[in-house]
Amino acid sequence: MTALKFNITLPRYIDEGERDPFRRTYEYARFAEDLGYHAGFVGHHSFTPETRDPSAPFVLLSAIAARTERLRLGTGIYLAALHHPVSVCEQVSTLDQISNGRAILGVGVGYRTYEFEGLNVPFEERGRRVDETLQILKRAWTTGRYSADGPIFRIPDLAVYPPCVQRPHPPIYVGGTSPGALRRAARLGDTWFSLPMETLEYVRRLADTYRAECAAAGTTPRICLMREAWVSRDRASIENDWLERALAFHKYYWETGTRGDESDPVLRRIGAGERVGLEEFATDRAFAGTPEFVIDEIRRWHEAIGFDEVCLIFATGKEMVHEANLRRTIETFAHEVMPAFAE
Repeated sequence: MTALKFNITLPRYIDEGERDPFRRTYEYARFAEDLGYHAGFVGHHSFTPETRDPSAPFVLLSAIAARTERLRLGTGIYLAALHHPVSVCEQVSTLDQISNGRAILGVGVGYRTYEFEGLNVPFEERGRRVDETLQILKRAWTTGRYSADGPIFRIPDLAVYPPCVQRPHPPIYVGGTSPGALRRAARLGDTWFSLPMETLEYVRRLADTYRAECAAAGTTPRICLMREAWVSRDRASIENDWLERALAFHKYYWETGTRGDESDPVLRRIGAGERVGLEEFATDRAFAGTPEFVIDEIRRWHEAIGFDEVCLIFATGKEMVHEANLRRTIETFAHEVMPAFAE
C-alpha cells in the first residue's frame, strides 16, 4: 500500500467584533499544518449562512495562505457554474501566487436553485457551464491566453494574468456522483472528489464507473475520498462530541437535496428524523472510533476502492464543535492513525 495523503476540512471560526475575527481559523490551519496534514479545504455557497461556507472562498484561502507555509489549500467544492471562467481563473491564479503554488481547485455543479436564481444563472445550464469553464481554464493556464468561442462563453484572445505558479496548472478536483460528474472528473479533472454520504459498497461502484470513464478518455484515475471522522479512545466522547453532529449534518443535507444513495435505509431513517446508533451509522460510512478501529477501516476502504487521498470532515453540523475537542481529535488522528499509512 502506497503512502496516503490526509487532508482536512477547515472550520470557519468567526469572532465578530474582534480586531482579527478569523484569528482562530488561521490558528487552526497552522495547527493542522504542523500536524502534517497535506491540504485544507473549505466549501462554497452563496446566500446560505447556515452552512458557514464562504461565498468568496478564495479570499478566505488567500488569507490562510498568507499565514501558512506548507498546507495546500483548496475548495471542496467551488460552485464553478455560478461564475464566469475568467473570474475563476484569476482568483485561483492569485491564490496560487499568494501560496507559492499550493492552490487546489475543487469544483462541482451545485444543486440549490436559489443560488443560481440569485446570481441570474440558468440552473439547467450548470453542467454545461462547468464543462466549458474547465476547458477554458485548462487551455488558459497552459497557453497563457484566453480564447473561447463556445455555446455559453465567448472570450477574446487576451492574456492570462496573473499566471499560476504550478505547471501546467493547479490540480483540479471534480466532485459529484452523477454519471455526468464522473465523466467530467475523468475527462476534465485530475482527481475525482467523492462525497461523504455514501456507504463503502456504493462508493466502490462509483469508483469503478469513474475508472471506466478514465479508460475511455485515456486519462489516469485518481481519487480523493471524503469521509467524516472522529478519533477517541473514549466511546462517550465519540457519541457526545461527534455522533449527534454527524446525524444532524446528514439530516440537513438530506433535506436540502444532497442525499447520496437515496435508497440507503439508514440515510432514509436519518432524513425522517430517527436517531441511529453509533455502530449502525458509522459502519461502512465513517472513520469514527478508536485509532486501531479507524486504521482498520481505512485499510478496508482502500482495499475496496484504492483511493489516493482522504479528505476528513471532523467539524460536522451547523454549530461549531468545541475547539478544544476538535483540536484533540485531529491531533490524535495525526499521531496515532496517519503514521500507519506513511509508506
